[in-house]
Amino acid sequence: MSSVEAERQDSLDGWVAVRSDIFSSREFVRLEFLVQWSDVEGQFAVTCRSRGTKSRAGQQGWATLLSANDIILTHQTLTSTAQELQHCLPDISTFNTVRNLWDLLFTRPDALQLQEQDVDGVCRQLEKYFSVAVDLCGSRIVLDTIYNLQEAEEEEEQYYEDLQEFKRKAMEEQVERAKDRVNMIVQSHRSAAGLQQLMKVYEEEDEAYDDLVSVATQFYQHQLQPFRQMRELSMLYKMEIQKSLQTEELGPKRVSQLESEAEEWSKRGQDAVGSIQDITVCYFSHTSSALTAMLKQMESDRKRFGSAAWAVAVPRLDKLKLLSAKETLQHMRARELCLNRKKLHIRDKMGRVCEGVSEVQVLELQYYEAQLELHDCKLEILKNEELLLLAQIHKLQRQIKEMKEEVVYYDTCEDPAELQCVQTDSTHADSNSSHSQLTQQLLQLERKRAATSTLKAKVRTRKESCIKAWELQQGAMQQKTNQHHQHHSVHLKREKRREEEERKKEWVELEREKTLSRLRSFREKKVGQYVVKAPRSKPKPPDADDSSQPMSIISLTPPTDGVSTSPAPRARGMGPGQKQKDIPVQILLPPGAGPAMPEQTFTPPVLPPPPPPPPPPPPPPPPPPPFSVPLLDAPPLPLSDKQPAPSPKNTLQDCAGSMDSVLASLQRGKVRLRKVTPNATATETPSIRDNLLSAIRLGVTLKKTPTPAGPTPSRDSELEQSIKAAMLRMKRVSKDSDDEDDDDNDTFPEAQSGDWDS
Repeated sequence: MSSVEAERQDSLDGWVAVRSDIFSSREFVRLEFLVQWSDVEGQFAVTCRSRGTKSRAGQQGWATLLSANDIILTHQTLTSTAQELQHCLPDISTFNTVRNLWDLLFTRPDALQLQEQDVDGVCRQLEKYFSVAVDLCGSRIVLDTIYNLQEAEEEEEQYYEDLQEFKRKAMEEQVERAKDRVNMIVQSHRSAAGLQQLMKVYEEEDEAYDDLVSVATQFYQHQLQPFRQMRELSMLYKMEIQKSLQTEELGPKRVSQLESEAEEWSKRGQDAVGSIQDITVCYFSHTSSALTAMLKQMESDRKRFGSAAWAVAVPRLDKLKLLSAKETLQHMRARELCLNRKKLHIRDKMGRVCEGVSEVQVLELQYYEAQLELHDCKLEILKNEELLLLAQIHKLQRQIKEMKEEVVYYDTCEDPAELQCVQTDSTHADSNSSHSQLTQQLLQLERKRAATSTLKAKVRTRKESCIKAWELQQGAMQQKTNQHHQHHSVHLKREKRREEEERKKEWVELEREKTLSRLRSFREKKVGQYVVKAPRSKPKPPDADDSSQPMSIISLTPPTDGVSTSPAPRARGMGPGQKQKDIPVQILLPPGAGPAMPEQTFTPPVLPPPPPPPPPPPPPPPPPPPFSVPLLDAPPLPLSDKQPAPSPKNTLQDCAGSMDSVLASLQRGKVRLRKVTPNATATETPSIRDNLLSAIRLGVTLKKTPTPAGPTPSRDSELEQSIKAAMLRMKRVSKDSDDEDDDDNDTFPEAQSGDWDS
């Protein structure tokens, strides 16, 4: 048996699959060759330099030494690839190396001189030859041939192809060729001159379709094989795991491990089943599309001939309609399985959603779209079932009509008595029984057709309700999207406004800092330069009113001659009619500081209005304590730091209504407030309200209450509520589809088994 298997012609043992596109993709690389003759080695030095990107070997240049015989062998190899190189190699026979001693002794000197003269020209010709070889054969072949860049195993794997992939590609090419042949024959119907020639085209078309079915079946069965094996393997492992869990005593860790393995194998089995369904859909889509094209072309051919002539092609047309309805029905059923799997996947995904309500709405919309596709698929299924029923009804009606129109001929009889001997009862009974059977079958088919029409109406109604739900959900999503965009635009405007306000604040702060710096520099420059003194005026009577007298004398620098300036105290008897400009100011000098001068009275000049106050600067160091103001009737006292004259009610800082103090406080940056000490003598009586407020501030200790014994009501989050509502709506939409499937199965139990043979 082994010898017989070894002698099989179709055995692939020892064969390898060579890729068909090994040299099809040429590398656009610019190569420059440099060839020089080496007298020492007696060989050609061939150097190649790449002017483009790096080659697959990652190099930019190669170099080698080649003898004349090596170049000739390389030329033979390249010529087998491109025949155009056969006459391009220059004559290098004079560059052959010395073979033996006699060649060395009897070499003619004129030949050597000729060789030295022609060596540069031959090298340039070889460079041109190698460049032409690259253009004709490709850089990969030339480099591998000249420089031996091949590596034993790595390079061989690039030329070989996987057998499974090679088989799949070969089958796929066969399917494409069969489809192209069917399409070509379908398009050649118009070239048929008559009906007889068209019938021959129909026969050829049927053969091409049969070839397409056989090739496609073989290809898709090959595609289904690994997924079928995975399905069987997953079922086997699941059964083994369940058996071990039921019979063996295992620990909790091993049990959890086996359960996880069972879930993994079940998931693999489900994936394999889904892949099988997808491949089945692809197969029936090819066959149904081919039959649809054939049927459409035959319907157009029907218009070219009359009814009497076309009667020859009517059986083929009916058969084609039946085949097209069957293939389309199988295609829609396979697609229905895929859509149901898609719905289950969306449900599972919705159960695991954790991002937000928007994702729930998107999944719900996808579910509605899948449900609409499922309704379309069901309508197509019912349509094709109705076509099959109509084909069977037409066939039965044709048989009944032929039975009614059947004519029975009898032999002639001369005597009427002979007619009594003719036994016609059995024949009439047989004809009546067959007629009644056909009539009953026709009635059953009519009932099925009526039920199919009813189901189609129900599916259309459910489709309309699903469309309404889909439109509502889409409108809600669109409204939410618009609200999101609107809110986002408002948020962007708000952020932009906030940035502008921050920019303005920064500008204001910068300007404020600049103003403060200018004020500081101005104050530092002007301090110590001027002393403002009041002009001379008449002496003031002692009973004059000084209510409008300024509270301080502006002095930008202290006097250097020891003169102390202090404002006169306010007299209680000043009249209200006296103006501020008439208020006398006394400047007192200490004794011994200079010549005795009589007491002089000055009036302060009218100062210009102060500039607008700048923003409050940082707090400067505290000012020196003010000088005490002596009374009018008291004698002038010398300025002394050791004996200050305390007069708390007549100091400058105690006069809150002074503009000078306000100006000084503005220049300092803030108004210094005095700390008010509460009057200890005033005692407040506690009230009930104060007690309550103090108790509230202290807090009240609460007593612990026991928790209720019943279960606490748990409120679902917004995401859970949206998921539940979406699942309820999806269940309401898909419930009609499930009821429809049950009704369909109850009405047509034989339809699911595919028993539509006529």
